Order: sequence, then structure tokens, then C-alpha cells
Amino acid sequence: MKILIDTGPLVSAIDDADPAHTLASTALQRLRRVAVVPSSVLVEVDHLVRRRVGDAAARRFLKTVTAGAHEIAYLTPGLMRRAVEVDRKYADLRLGIVDASVMAIAERHEMPIFTFDFTDFRATESESGPWRLAIGEDVFQREVRR
Repeated sequence: MKILIDTGPLVSAIDDADPAHTLASTALQRLRRVAVVPSSVLVEVDHLVRRRVGDAAARRFLKTVTAGAHEIAYLTPGLMRRAVEVDRKYADLRLGIVDASVMAIAERHEMPIFTFDFTDFRATESESGPWRLAIGEDVFQREVRR
């Protein structure tokens, strides 16, 4: 089963000062062959890693992606339309196109999501119901407190 990866776990895995670093890096190593990263997430990860960790870390990440470390999910026109619909539907949450695109891809391909953004993914749902998350907020909290 493929798992869609959101921005948070990727940034946490790269930033060893992040409280969720160990959880994220361990999980992503285990998920390597089944991890699918939306192209929009790659852009956000690049931006955040350059700000938090530096350009060299961002370039290393992009090199691993281009070497095939993770499958990339590209936004088709239909997925982009759905992402815009999701963003509009939940305008009060101010999701943005990245989270909305993760939701659109997960919905279309019925994929669980590996995210640390529990607030937005709990406050929204797909057309078929609540999102299937790879880990729950309780697991995240317990692992990060260690």
C-alpha cells in the first residue's frame, strides 16, 4: 500500500533539531519504497528546509528525490481543480494549495496520509469520510515527548 507524505514529516526528518526528527526519519526509512510525495510538497519542503537548515540540506534532499528515493505525485488539471475546491470549501481554515493538493491526491487514490498537521486533517474530510492517517496524534505526541 502506498502512503502519501505531507511536508511536516519530511522537514522533521531533515532537521535534526526538530522534536519529531527521530520519529520522522525512522518512519520515512521504513516507508521508503511505498512513500509518495506530491510535487507541491517538494516545493514547500525545499522552501522550509532552506530557511530552517540551509541550502546544502535542501539540495541533498532534492538529490535523493531525483535519485528515486520517493515516488512523486504530480498534480493533473483534475487534481488541481479538486485541490482548489477543497481549499475553497475549508476557506476558514486557510489550508493553502499544498495541504489541499495532499487531500485531493489522497482522496483520488484512496491513500493514507503521513502528516504531522493533525489540526487541518482532523477538521476536514474527503468525500468518503475522515482521512486515513498513517499515525495518530496520540502516537505523535507520545513519540515526540520521549
